Amino acid sequence: MLVVMMLFVTLLILINVVVIFGLTKGKQTRQKLLNGLLEMYKDQKVEKYYDLSLLGNYYTRYNLFMMVVVLTGITAIVVPFVLR
Repeated sequence: MLVVMMLFVTLLILINVVVIFGLTKGKQTRQKLLNGLLEMYKDQKVEKYYDLSLLGNYYTRYNLFMMVVVLTGITAIVVPFVLR
């Protein structure tokens, strides 16, 4: 039974690592795309129509997603050990 539990814990950790890596890459990609878009807006003299405070909101959103993934993973690991 312990072997099965350890396999599931290992799987949970690997899944969380992959998800966090994916979120981090998505965050970097979004930043690059938005930087290009903002440069294009500046070139066309329409940057005043883009609210720069959105950039901070996007950053916060990705951090919250990562926090949820980590906390869900920790909970999924701890609860079975407590119930055991």
